[in-house]
Amino acid sequence: MRIEELSSARLRALEGRLGYAFRDGRLLVRALTHASASGGDNYEELEFLGDSVVQLCVTAWLYKKGGTEGAMTAERQRLVSHEPLKQAAAELGLHGCMISEGPAGEKALSSVYESVCGAIYADGGFAEAEKFVARTLLAAHVSAPRNVKGELQEYVQELHEKLPEYDTRRTGGASDKPVFESRVSVLGRTFSGSGGSKAEAEKRAAAEALKAFGR
Repeated sequence: MRIEELSSARLRALEGRLGYAFRDGRLLVRALTHASASGGDNYEELEFLGDSVVQLCVTAWLYKKGGTEGAMTAERQRLVSHEPLKQAAAELGLHGCMISEGPAGEKALSSVYESVCGAIYADGGFAEAEKFVARTLLAAHVSAPRNVKGELQEYVQELHEKLPEYDTRRTGGASDKPVFESRVSVLGRTFSGSGGSKAEAEKRAAAEALKAFGR
C-alpha cells in the first residue's frame, strides 16, 4: 500500500494486534516502509536492530528454559529462521500494513517482523520487545515437537562418546496397526520405546534416554 493509505485508525488497530502502543508513531511507520517506497527512510536499519533483538529474546528464553548448548542452539536457529518469522508476521497482519511500491515479496514478511521488533525496542526498551517476541513468536512455535533423537545425538557428541545405536523391530499388531519396539544403546545403557511406526518407537526410546540422563 501507499503511505497515504495507512490511516491512523489502521495503525491503532495494528498496535492492538502487536500488544504495544508506540509513543513515537513514526517508528512504527518506518518499520512498515519497504525500500521500494522510500529513498532512504525505510525499515532496513530497524530490521538490522530487530534481528539482534529477536535473537537475544529467544536466547534469553532458551537459557531460562535450560538444555544442552547444542540443543539450545538448534532450537534458536529454528525459531529465528524465515518460516516462523514469516508466519508470525502474517498472523499479525503485517503484510496488509506494509508500505511499498508493488508486491514486496515473501522475504519482506520476516524482515518486517524484525523491523517492528526493532521499533518496539527503540521506543519502549528491551522488556517490551521481549514481551512482544514471547507473545507473537514463542507462544506460537515452542509447542513444536522436540527432535529427541537429535538432542540425544548432540548430548553424546558433547561428551565425545559413541553415537546412539537403534535396534528397531516389529513386535506385533494387526496389519493395519503394527507395533514396533526400538532399543537404543547409548553411554553403556539401553533404553526402549514402542509405537505404531519405527520412527515413533525410536523417538520414544530416545526420550527415555534423555529423561534418564536428566535432559
